[in-house]
Amino acid sequence: MLVNGIETWAPKLQVKRAVVDFSSPNIAKEMHVGHLRSTIIGDTIARMLEFSNVKVLKRNHIGDWGTQFSMLIEYLFEKFPSGEAASHRRCGG
Repeated sequence: MLVNGIETWAPKLQVKRAVVDFSSPNIAKEMHVGHLRSTIIGDTIARMLEFSNVKVLKRNHIGDWGTQFSMLIEYLFEKFPSGEAASHRRCGG
């Protein structure tokens, strides 16, 4: 690599474009160090593909919004049963 250049060492892939989706933490659960693992692996794969002249589209998907929003809606129904108090407070009155 040092003599002939790094381009001669990089594998030639037939793939020209790739999508790498990494991380995907479940936001309904507490974040922890395990979530970093898939992010690091995904970033490594993306860098290796880019190194081989593949156009990479990196995506970080966050999953499971349903539980969090359901909990928020339930809390709002309990806190403001009529719905009027919430809109009244928002207007500053």
